Amino acid sequence: MGFARWPTVSRSKRFPAFVAVCATLALSAASAAAQMPTVPIVQNGFGSTGMTLAVNYGSASGSTAYAIAAGWGPASARFQISGALGGVRPDTGSTWTGYGIRAAVPLYASKSDRFGVAAFGGVGGARHDTTSIVRVPFGIGAGYRFALGATRSVAAYAAPFFVVSRLSEKGARAQGDNTMRGSIAADLVLTRNIGITTGYEFGSKGDGASFASASGIFGAAVSYAFR
Repeated sequence: MGFARWPTVSRSKRFPAFVAVCATLALSAASAAAQMPTVPIVQNGFGSTGMTLAVNYGSASGSTAYAIAAGWGPASARFQISGALGGVRPDTGSTWTGYGIRAAVPLYASKSDRFGVAAFGGVGGARHDTTSIVRVPFGIGAGYRFALGATRSVAAYAAPFFVVSRLSEKGARAQGDNTMRGSIAADLVLTRNIGITTGYEFGSKGDGASFASASGIFGAAVSYAFR
């Protein structure tokens, strides 16, 4: 399937252009941290343009996480790239350094620009001393959005995805597992620059160790779009 072609329809029938840009920017940076353990993997169905920064928080059984993320997309909104750096703190022990990068490509958009589908893939993980965790998720995100007045909007979306995980420790045999998981999330655009994202990841826990394989993960992010 190729890139989405944005059809030309009357302004009254299309999702308001300004609100559309803000709605997609709300998640463009927030999703970057999702490759880190303890942050939910969420993905909407739309592309974004410009630069966005976000502060992310994640919580799972046995650990919490935080990260600073940045996302960017070209004016054509043909793709989106993002990256994040932060920390993952188990309930016992020291904080791990976490990271994540992701790319997403819109595949389909409805004539009204309200419904969209995008493919995504990324890599991320965490490291502490001689132990490291790597996660490689890839899947599809589908979302629906609607305007709340001239400058605000709400978007809801879901993403099924596959995750390849690997735990490595010096002097020990590496452990790995492959799991199928899913997530649901929502964006709320408050102003032309500020958006809020919340999400929840669920599915098979897998055989990986510690916080890398939590069965349920909650996350939230606040984003700022440079416009």
